[in-house]
Amino acid sequence: MIKLSLNEKQMFLDGHIKNRIKNTDSIRFLNWNIRNPSLQRAVKQTEWLNKNNFDVIVLTEVKLSEGCLYIRDRLSSLGYTTIITEPREDYGVILAIKDHLKEISRVSVNYLSHRVSCAVCDFLGNNVLITGVYMPVWRDEKKKRFLDAFEELLKNENLKFDSWIILGDMNLLEPDHFPQYSEYKDWEYFYNVFGKYGFVDAFRHFHPKEREYSWFGRKGNGYRFDHIFVSKNLLPLIKDCFYIHEPRIKKLSDHSAMCFEIEKVGRA
Repeated sequence: MIKLSLNEKQMFLDGHIKNRIKNTDSIRFLNWNIRNPSLQRAVKQTEWLNKNNFDVIVLTEVKLSEGCLYIRDRLSSLGYTTIITEPREDYGVILAIKDHLKEISRVSVNYLSHRVSCAVCDFLGNNVLITGVYMPVWRDEKKKRFLDAFEELLKNENLKFDSWIILGDMNLLEPDHFPQYSEYKDWEYFYNVFGKYGFVDAFRHFHPKEREYSWFGRKGNGYRFDHIFVSKNLLPLIKDCFYIHEPRIKKLSDHSAMCFEIEKVGRA
């Protein structure tokens, strides 16, 4: 197995990230697995979130813990409408939206529903469904059942929205992911299902050949587990999508974050 580490290009990107994510001409989204933080780490995570001023935030690997509830309450005090799913022995999602929220959606999956959170936003006069998802890391029948339920959501023709953005730690790899991991079963490559229903990998749209990783195993092996998918009609408006390695390097989480930007003006 090939051992991978952060390359110089990733480090260079991190050096310029502050300027990129403060672009006031964009609506900015954050996708980040926060690894169910302690209260001490949650305080540091919230300071980082506040400093970078995102419009929509999706946080995954969340529990009703002291740290996660602190983040929920702090984001609410900063002007976000904050939704936290309510897992008991499992993990869920925090979805936080500033200014653009139209309604909290009842759209859901019929299995492990606490791993999916949805809201409808009004961007540019369009109703856009925002979906935050934390797909199971387990590699068993429960994960397969969740993926089947999520596919049912994707193909539901009764969902009447202009556009759709799906963000989260999906614990999914591209079929041509480098390096290849032989332990992954064919059905775990759910990645292509998004394309089947008209979604585009926002990161690959801008970086078709880049090798970047959002999580590293104990042996230094890289995995691109965190993704953002958008409906095709949003492509004329999206400005950028990139990984932010700073919070992982600073040990705020074991995952890198993702930033996604769309134009403030125009129409999808």
